[in-house]
Amino acid sequence: MLSTLLITLSLPLFQESAVTQVAAARHQTEDVLPLRVEDVVRMVSSHAPAVQQAILQEQAANASIMQSDGAFDYTLFSDTTYSLSERPTSGGLFNSGLDAIRVRSWSASQGLRKTLMSGGSFEVKFSETYTEDNQDVSFFGFNPESNVGLNFSFTQPLMRGGWSLSATQALVSAELSAESATSGARAAAVDATQAAIDAYWNLAFAIEDVKVKELSLKLAQELRDLTQAKFEVGAAAEVEVVQTEADIASRTEALLTANNSVKQAEDSLRTMIFDLENEKDWQLSLAPVSELPAPVATELKWESAYQVALAHRADLTQKRIDVEQKSLDWQVARHSLRPKLDFTATGSSSGVERQIPEAMTVARGFYYTGYTFGINFEIPLGNRAFRGAELAARRNLDLSQRVLRDTENSIAIEVRGAVRNVNFLAERVAATAHASKVAERQLEAEQRRLREGASTNFKVLQFQRDFEQALTAEKSARMEYAKAAIKLHTVQGLNWDGSAFAA
Repeated sequence: MLSTLLITLSLPLFQESAVTQVAAARHQTEDVLPLRVEDVVRMVSSHAPAVQQAILQEQAANASIMQSDGAFDYTLFSDTTYSLSERPTSGGLFNSGLDAIRVRSWSASQGLRKTLMSGGSFEVKFSETYTEDNQDVSFFGFNPESNVGLNFSFTQPLMRGGWSLSATQALVSAELSAESATSGARAAAVDATQAAIDAYWNLAFAIEDVKVKELSLKLAQELRDLTQAKFEVGAAAEVEVVQTEADIASRTEALLTANNSVKQAEDSLRTMIFDLENEKDWQLSLAPVSELPAPVATELKWESAYQVALAHRADLTQKRIDVEQKSLDWQVARHSLRPKLDFTATGSSSGVERQIPEAMTVARGFYYTGYTFGINFEIPLGNRAFRGAELAARRNLDLSQRVLRDTENSIAIEVRGAVRNVNFLAERVAATAHASKVAERQLEAEQRRLREGASTNFKVLQFQRDFEQALTAEKSARMEYAKAAIKLHTVQGLNWDGSAFAA
């Protein structure tokens, strides 16, 4: 009878997925959310904290491109000033009839300036000044007097700081940073997806482990009832009853631990797929319903997988961008070793009349013009600051190249391990499945021997534990294979289903 009960209780674990059974049972309550792997992947992309942070970093980096490009925008400027000054007359009151000379003036300027991608800059400016005083000085000049000037200035570095390499460094660096942030967002999505899938199958295993622990406890209770019946008729010693009671207590504690592990696994997955801003997100029970993938060894060679990883790994792309950035920094630092040699040019046209419009007409006619050309040269003696900066940039470039090579080697190890792990776990699933069947048969045989008086409760309890451990090992191997199958895609920089990310 006990053997028949044993077979009845254990068969469902082999005939139908325990994950599906538990999900169906828990779905009877309204607070259970059935989840497929596809659902988890979709929810992770919208809610995982690491993904959301990476997306915000990407958006900030893209905004920095606009900020850096803004350095080359035209700048419109204008200013206006009014001034009043007084001074005593040279002859005093008896000579001029005035106790002071008052001079009032209005000045203004408007113009455009711009920084060029060649490293130079130019400025075009109109300036106007209107001046009047309380003396009649028409013999000496205009009163009032208006001065208008049209001025142009241009500066172009010819050596240090000149041309596009130095001038566009900030813009190119911002573009590289945005590329790196985009790759970072993709890497975060890949890692978060893998972590969520791992958490999904960890929860599935925790649920199955509860079922195994419940079966183990049920078997021990059945054996206790059988032993108690024997004891009451004098066919068993009291110590055998106590022995089964002690084992039941141990298995009850194991079941409590397993139930607690389910809650912990739920929360691990919960933080990855929910915003947790709604109280209901904390109350929902999560029920994995996807079937486990069939354990099949891969024929993929690690060399081929490694080539895919070199082409698609987002973290590797980030390292390459870092090398490009450090190379740019070094080129600019080398360029800065040169002396400073700037070419400058200015031009002007001016006009003087009583009123501003009249003076402006004269200035626009270019009747009174002027210009300058010049060369500015400077070099620090020893040039140690720039030589030190160039050396530091060179070493940073060497470091980034070394990090890139080390990352490539680490990825090769990851890929080799992922391929090896898939094949190992496929074999392990088959081995543990066989071991659990053997353990079940051993337990059935020992149960028969117990009925025939050829065995003891101690041995039956031990075989029950062996059967429990074998079942746990099988379920663990199946879950680990499910995670490893996705990991093989992750280490290649692919989507969880093996497809490549859209460019």
